[in-house]
Amino acid sequence: MTEKQTYDITRRTVLAGLGTVGVAAAGAGLGTTALFNDREGFVGNSLTAGRLDLQLDYKASYYGPSEEWEIIGQAPTEQQLIDQGLIDMAEGPMTWEERADLGFACDTEGFIDGEEIPVFELDDVKPGDCGEVTVSLHICDNPAYLWMRGSVYDDLDNGLTEPEAEVDDTPDVGELAENIDVTLWYDEDCSNTITEGAGTSDILVVQDISGSMEYDQYGGEISDGMGGTTTKLAVAKDAAGDFATIVFDETADTEIGVFTFGNEDYIGDDQAPGVVFGPSGVEADVQNAISSIQAVPEGVTGTALGLAVQEGDSYLSANARSGAQKIMILLTDGEQFESNVDELQAANDAKAGGTRIIVIDINDPGAGEPQLLKDMAGTAVNNPGDGDGTDYYNTSADDLAIVLPNIYQSIIESVVVGEVVFFEGTLAEFNDAASSGFKLEALPLLGQADEDDEYCFLPGTHCVAMKWCVPVEVGNEIQTDSVSFDLDFAAVQCRHNGENANPFDNGSSGSA
Repeated sequence: MTEKQTYDITRRTVLAGLGTVGVAAAGAGLGTTALFNDREGFVGNSLTAGRLDLQLDYKASYYGPSEEWEIIGQAPTEQQLIDQGLIDMAEGPMTWEERADLGFACDTEGFIDGEEIPVFELDDVKPGDCGEVTVSLHICDNPAYLWMRGSVYDDLDNGLTEPEAEVDDTPDVGELAENIDVTLWYDEDCSNTITEGAGTSDILVVQDISGSMEYDQYGGEISDGMGGTTTKLAVAKDAAGDFATIVFDETADTEIGVFTFGNEDYIGDDQAPGVVFGPSGVEADVQNAISSIQAVPEGVTGTALGLAVQEGDSYLSANARSGAQKIMILLTDGEQFESNVDELQAANDAKAGGTRIIVIDINDPGAGEPQLLKDMAGTAVNNPGDGDGTDYYNTSADDLAIVLPNIYQSIIESVVVGEVVFFEGTLAEFNDAASSGFKLEALPLLGQADEDDEYCFLPGTHCVAMKWCVPVEVGNEIQTDSVSFDLDFAAVQCRHNGENANPFDNGSSGSA
């Protein structure tokens, strides 16, 4: 931002709706039509403002009289998702990870986009009760800084009952806010629970280099997200390189290797241009290995997915450090073709041996073999159809250039460094810390080079979670007390914004 132009942050939405500005360049000529003449020009130029739109969805749960966690609110509702064809008729409630894996578009009906809604409306809270809300923040189209504000108000005593009067002599001051414990964390895998970091980990990127990743006749040519074209393999290499850069810039005890595959003749480095490398903790060597990745020769067909998992896991197990968690990132755009090694059996064998498999599936939602890839992903040995989407990521080829970097960022946060609690204390203390607004960190556990070095949230879905509990040891001092609180979020563009000023300084907000 500059001193000459300011931006007003509306409720959760920063929308540049400037329309189209046309700039026409007219040519000029002299002389008559009998003389040679020529006219050149650049005409029909147009500029269209981009969009930065922050939309929310959420799921709220309550642990109360039933002594079980129960869903008490969510948006969009499952019926709204069914009506829009995003899911089939559900046999039971979806897990939050399954909802996050849907890859909501920014025009999904049911998102919170400007309206203010209550998440919790409870009138009989007792010691031992808890609540949890996971908020999914959907950043549409452009990278953004994210800010959050927490405001506590109407902390009321509502008079004194006889038992309360024996322990409370302040009839005009409520005690509930100071007796509710609150925890907030970056829930990047949207699981409603805090995921610990992997600690020491050795990661093998198992990269599909079959013809459909590169050649136009097989669907390898895609949009680069900026009006041009690129290939799936080029995007995959760039994203893997950026992933390695961030990992090695920080303090995570992680090494990275590369293993490529096409058909059964192009597994690892059996034939050029196959690559087998690492895992290594030397960034330059890892980057060289990634940059050397090439597609199989044009005309070579087949995708040996099962054999790639089998051989990749064998290589990782032989070269991983003692005590390191083995992680395989399997990126593919195709179904198995011209190969006889059973994919699920190969994945189950790897997982039984301690390897965690993260699958990145480049296909339109529902296309290809998504259930098989979900069965292959994760750490659990699965029967066909058992995979619940844990460690499974999906993006269409059209969206790959935008979505794949976001997927790798999620892997960094949830696998390499884990999720981070960014506040623990009472609800009253949360108000003191957050009522003026504070910046959310895109990579919270990775130590930035200095305080001025910031990361943007990429377009896509990011989750923040809040859990509150009334400790069982709290007594009569909270009888009949009540409290209200708001959670507000704001997005501010990253581009040309070195200042990243607090958008809540002027009172603008959007309540969740």
